[in-house]
Amino acid sequence: MKEIHLLALAGLFVSIVSTTSYAQFADSVVSYSPGTGVNPSYTNPNAALGAPTTFIGYQNADPFNPPYQASDIVGLGVNGSITLQFNTPIQNNPSNPYGLDFIIFGHAGFNEDFSTSTTDGTLFTGGTADVRVSVSADGLTFYTLNLALTPMVDGLYPTDASGNPVLPVNPALTAADFAGKDLAGIQALYAGSAGGAGFDLSWALDGNNQSVPLSAVNYVRLDDLSGVAYIDAISIVPEPSVGSLALLAGAALLARARRNRP
Repeated sequence: MKEIHLLALAGLFVSIVSTTSYAQFADSVVSYSPGTGVNPSYTNPNAALGAPTTFIGYQNADPFNPPYQASDIVGLGVNGSITLQFNTPIQNNPSNPYGLDFIIFGHAGFNEDFSTSTTDGTLFTGGTADVRVSVSADGLTFYTLNLALTPMVDGLYPTDASGNPVLPVNPALTAADFAGKDLAGIQALYAGSAGGAGFDLSWALDGNNQSVPLSAVNYVRLDDLSGVAYIDAISIVPEPSVGSLALLAGAALLARARRNRP
């Protein structure tokens, strides 16, 4: 009977995690134009759907080894644009970590000094494009997020597959904070996050540069103004519910108890 309960609980947990994971990333591409300067092999917009890349073909992605394959990322060149739709709305929730509501993942990676396995905080790929981020509730009227507040798309913070893709990095961290850090040091600063650049719907402005109170949106549009950016995914903050995490802990405890039975 205990084994039956365990299997049922595990199945329920898998169902919850699968539903949560599916719901927290972009679901469809509304439009895409690559712009100029993009490698023509990286023009499949569907690469921006779903969760950020974890395995890059020979190891898991980390801040020294970012996603790079055409199946993982899609390019935006000058005057390029991509609009993604989310079936689950991105909520404007001040209670989210750092007040951030969604996270954009790119292909940026930290330079590594192989003699010390540390970085100086600079990037060997990514961090070169100026991308305008706009959001919409209906797919028709878009509001630009304040360029004075938004971080660089496809810059800090490089993806770490061991982290949580719906938990943002502390946006106060700068490139200098990572100087001298090895992978463990970078992950310590990430504090459980998978990286990416975090954005707040409260930064939305109308055509007169006036703040717009948005409660939720279902569309995110990226317009490349200069340089080239490569996009892997967009995730919705916050983290999975406390109930889901508690269920995971319960399943783990039951599994451990089963293994320890005489």
